[in-house]
Amino acid sequence: MNTELLTSDVRKLYFKYLLPSLGGVLATSIYSTVDTIAVGQACGPDGAAAIAVINPLFAIFNFIGLLFGIGASVEMSRAKGEGNREKADRIFSVSLILLAVAGIVSWTLISLFLEELLYFCGADDVLLPYAMDYSFWIVLSYPLFLFNVFMAPVIRYDEKPDTIMKATLAGGLFNVFGDYFFVFPLSMGMAGAGLATAMGALIQTLVLSFHFIRKQSALSLRRERKFMSRSLRIISSGFGASILDVAIGALTVIANRQTMKYGGSDELAVLGIVMTISFILQHLFAGIGQAVQPIASTNYGAGKTDRVWQSYRYLIWTAFIFGLVSTAACELFPLPLINLFVDASENVLEIGPHIVRVYSASLFFMSLNINIVFFLQSILIPVPSLIISLARGLVLSGILLIILPLFTGFDGILYALVLAEVLCTLFALPYMMYIRHKAVRSTVSARI
Repeated sequence: MNTELLTSDVRKLYFKYLLPSLGGVLATSIYSTVDTIAVGQACGPDGAAAIAVINPLFAIFNFIGLLFGIGASVEMSRAKGEGNREKADRIFSVSLILLAVAGIVSWTLISLFLEELLYFCGADDVLLPYAMDYSFWIVLSYPLFLFNVFMAPVIRYDEKPDTIMKATLAGGLFNVFGDYFFVFPLSMGMAGAGLATAMGALIQTLVLSFHFIRKQSALSLRRERKFMSRSLRIISSGFGASILDVAIGALTVIANRQTMKYGGSDELAVLGIVMTISFILQHLFAGIGQAVQPIASTNYGAGKTDRVWQSYRYLIWTAFIFGLVSTAACELFPLPLINLFVDASENVLEIGPHIVRVYSASLFFMSLNINIVFFLQSILIPVPSLIISLARGLVLSGILLIILPLFTGFDGILYALVLAEVLCTLFALPYMMYIRHKAVRSTVSARI
């Protein structure tokens, strides 16, 4: 068994996994970014607003894929640290079955109730045709998206982070070309953007599949007799990090509906841009956490506490820097960001900078919160991880989204999103200091 994760310098390991992880999530984010730019320029604010309506669909398959992918990779990494390869194979086998069952059920429901789902996510009679044209191709290729999201943490566990980056770059680059070619020369509009995204996902799936076709993987399928108990462990280990995406989707639905109530389609178009930027950055921040996961989980399984907390130190400083830069960029350049995404009307240009600047204050705190969630999952402390994820992504933010606009109108929607992140950070950072102190004290006592 390869012991690199247990013996190599933690700093070198961290950057070995960080760079491909960031490259992979950036390429994945290209799907949403380029689509929003293409339809915003071709279809105007209504196209950008329709993308905001569709984003919860992406949150659904991200949730399912990460639930079983991260859950499996955390448990497999722990088994690797314990030196039990056969156990890791059984975990992988169970996770594949869980993915297939959840995928079939969710795909069927989305296909049957797509129009109703889009209305629920904030569409009206004007936006629905745009959203339906785009989402047809996304729903058709739904299994590809599930597979791609699931395989990323699994292949990272298999110590092949470069494979993920190559796959996502290949799919992302095609999506850039496809968005231009289908939307503009072929004049396919929203449908062209959806087709480009679906074909990009197909290319990504093909590249990832070569990891197993060429037998580069150390994993194999094994029968698991304790299927239910193993399933519960996988779900428990993956839930805190994966709920991040479903929370994003649910939060987007609430924000969309509140925006249409307290603002209008122009405000929703700008909020769609803001949520797209947020979607990109949240996955970028998550890429930091996913990079440290195999290092922290494997060393945790081996009982190497010092190496676990050394990886946390690199994680939190990276999160701090990325969050600070993200907030500063949005504060300084709101108009260029808006013009990049949409052929803006005068009203959009007037209201847009204020919306972008207020929301950008949340990005610094978001980076810290997301990475603390991933680290807690990596060292098998799922309950606090789940609390932070649900509070920032749905419960606390959802309550504030309903209450604050009653007093401050549309701006209350923005204040709610910022305040939720700040309050979660005020809980998360002291908690991490507490468990780190507890872990260090336990290590010292064991040595004595």
